[in-house]
Amino acid sequence: MNFCKWITHFAILNLLWIGGTLLGGVVLGIGPSTVAMYTVSRKAVMGVEEIPLVRTFWHAYRKEFIRANALFFSLVGFGLLWYIDLHFFRQMEGMIYTIIQYVLMFMGFALIILLAYILPVYVHYDLKFLQTFKQALFIGFLQPGNLILMIIATLSTYYFFISFPGFIPLFGFTLFVHLNMWLAYKCFSTIDEIKLKKNMVHI
Repeated sequence: MNFCKWITHFAILNLLWIGGTLLGGVVLGIGPSTVAMYTVSRKAVMGVEEIPLVRTFWHAYRKEFIRANALFFSLVGFGLLWYIDLHFFRQMEGMIYTIIQYVLMFMGFALIILLAYILPVYVHYDLKFLQTFKQALFIGFLQPGNLILMIIATLSTYYFFISFPGFIPLFGFTLFVHLNMWLAYKCFSTIDEIKLKKNMVHI
């Protein structure tokens, strides 16, 4: 029964994500739909047993529509800028261009951290827009082991769906989001415990 419950949960949430993405004409829909999916996933990994999927999803979708799109386009813009600069400076030679390439490699690593943590941080913490980016980068650099687990989980999910494409309509993006949110939440809990212990020591 529990297994069937999770299958149904993943399938409905996946359909909601597709519907929300199409509702916004894909370009304006994918950001708020993904944020809404992470909002539901956060409740699931926190142990909330009865989650009203449709109501929770659409409430987050409407509430975060503008901010989620701003977040989405910021990430896309940063990614495109990094990609263009990387290929532009790669064709040039000289010490200064070599240094620039190393800087771009570091920026690429920062982009990976953002992609891994930005949405879990966005739905878990009540932060201002720019603070969300800072917090995601801070956690990513502070917990590199957890970042590696996230990358492994992403690659494993990708190869799973490549091997069994029939599961895509059922799980699709939902399975990745739940794994990502679960790993991120464990990381948040570890950081909160460390902060609590430090505060107790100071007291």
